[in-house]
Amino acid sequence: MTSFKQIGKLVLLAFLLSTITSMSQTQAKGLFPTFGDPVDLGDAVIVPLAQGVAIGQNAAGENEVYFATNGTPAMFNVIDAENGKLKFSQSLPGLEVVWAITVAPDGDVYFAGSLRGQLLRYLPDEMKIEELGRNPAGKFVWDLVASNDGKIYGAVYPGAKMFAYDIKSHTFRDLGTIKPGQQYVRGSGISDHYLYAGIGSTAYLYRIDLETYEKREMLLPFSGKPGFIHEIQVFDHKLFVKAPGGMHVIDEETEELITIIQANGDTISSPSPYNPNLVYYNRGTDLYSYNMATNNITKIDGIPALPEGIMQTYDWIILKSGEKQGKAVLAGVTNRTECFLYDPEDNCFELIPMDVVSQGVPIKSLETGPDGNLYIGGYQGGMSIFNPVTEEIEHSTIWMPQPEGMGFLNGDIYFGTYGGAVIYRYDPTKPFKMGDDSINNPGLACDIPIQDRPFTFDAGCKQLFVGTVPGYGKTGGALTVYDQLANTWTHYQNIVQDQSIIGLAYKDGKLFGSTSIWGGLGGDALADEAKIFVWDPEEGKKIAEFTPNIPNLDATAEMIGELSFGPDGLLWGAAYGTIFAMNPETYEVVKSKVIHPTYTGRHNWIPVYLRWGEDGFLYTTLGRKLTIVDPQTLAHQTIRDGVYYMTLANGGTIYYTVGSELFKLPLAD
Repeated sequence: MTSFKQIGKLVLLAFLLSTITSMSQTQAKGLFPTFGDPVDLGDAVIVPLAQGVAIGQNAAGENEVYFATNGTPAMFNVIDAENGKLKFSQSLPGLEVVWAITVAPDGDVYFAGSLRGQLLRYLPDEMKIEELGRNPAGKFVWDLVASNDGKIYGAVYPGAKMFAYDIKSHTFRDLGTIKPGQQYVRGSGISDHYLYAGIGSTAYLYRIDLETYEKREMLLPFSGKPGFIHEIQVFDHKLFVKAPGGMHVIDEETEELITIIQANGDTISSPSPYNPNLVYYNRGTDLYSYNMATNNITKIDGIPALPEGIMQTYDWIILKSGEKQGKAVLAGVTNRTECFLYDPEDNCFELIPMDVVSQGVPIKSLETGPDGNLYIGGYQGGMSIFNPVTEEIEHSTIWMPQPEGMGFLNGDIYFGTYGGAVIYRYDPTKPFKMGDDSINNPGLACDIPIQDRPFTFDAGCKQLFVGTVPGYGKTGGALTVYDQLANTWTHYQNIVQDQSIIGLAYKDGKLFGSTSIWGGLGGDALADEAKIFVWDPEEGKKIAEFTPNIPNLDATAEMIGELSFGPDGLLWGAAYGTIFAMNPETYEVVKSKVIHPTYTGRHNWIPVYLRWGEDGFLYTTLGRKLTIVDPQTLAHQTIRDGVYYMTLANGGTIYYTVGSELFKLPLAD
């Protein structure tokens, strides 16, 4: 019998032989460059972001804020709501983001993260976290609500499902698909008799009987419209539903629309202890009240601006200490872990600095700018500028929405952010001042309509080209063209019918683009195979569209991109793990090779990086592996698995990311 040690030796021998064979194929070009050991430069984008937040009390009556900051892994935190001091913190291995969190009537805190489907519980009085098991409905839990009879209900993606967890019996129940044909139960709410499920990416609201679990669709003005129902709250027999168009106030008994409130964020406060008809919400940095009896809306004057982050929760708390001990105040917490306390009786307002340790979030984009600095985008938000000479982060901001891609035009840097495909412009020669106005730096440059993820950029003939993936549930990406001389942005949707644009390359008056058959999350692909198109920037029209004939392709190309012109004048492209080169005049593929086997997964639009080194080699993330390719022989060397983002710096140094960390791979001396 062969031992495990012998098997290991055989595997190692096979790997070495394959590497030697690959290297021997490069004699015409010379050996691949030799690199030193990778250098871990640490977390690159460090921001205090939290998607799910709840407020509660422990047995001693101490008011506490509960949330998990984004990171690899996420970190669960307990903060004293009155003074902002950290009381408890624990990492959550396997979790990067926690969207769903709720406080049960007994004071215990239930939460769930993305990608694992695990339900967890924090016990405030024991200050410990327990794992309760994996829910049977799905891995991505968007929302949790607690019932008065001791159950926790979860909203799940994909499959638009929900589950129930019985606290007393410690058992799960799969409540099944709520709306067939949809993928998200994005928001949930609960009253004494009903569980409410908010559907997306086409908006529907369902009412579920808590005794029988029978479900029924409610016919409302937003039903069937594109978008999500993010939040459902029930106060005084009124439903407050964050749906397309605003916060809808609905009579729970008649199901009639009462009014629509233009509230920012997804949440609204519970009724005031000083006036049970009043609930509070924010619009921008202003605080408002809504009177449920009269429908009157009142802006609260005479208080400072609210924190600028997205408000994640409001709650009324009884102060445990201080001059106002025993008094009820309104507490609000944003996704940027900012907290405030407001007393409506005397209009007293206080910002509470929260003792939160920022941590690295997963990296979503990486590019080398015209100034030689590295620009790094973070998951759910944040951006850092890294100087490779000093190996220090020169600027870091929490205010940048999630950068999906970056482009360069005449020294300026353009960040394409999710969601809503908003483009920010940055001039690296001017002081850094992030803001949503065009006068800021980075500042707002363009908001591309109907699109969501700007992954690919290129520039030519004094124009910037942007390729995008559409919004949730939609198909049909867009090509957006910025004319710097005219200072105009022009949008061309559905250049290739029902396909997203994930690759762009310009040369000699022609723009080449490539596609993915996949549109926004929550929708089905309507095409069968990816395309390449050719665009005339001067005329503003498509002049060709075709499926490239890629020899030896091991699977139908559902995604082609990125694209890049090589030093040989050929147009190079990637289809999953296959590299190919095309004659840009005849559109004929002249060489190709399956470097890594095709696979499909979660990331059906993230382009493959193609970067040309000063040595003439092609550096790529083909097959999500950091790989060097000889463009003459197509011989290759794989450096590391699991790499989505990389860039090259002056001198041949490779930078790449793993999770939240930036790595440097220098050339060997």
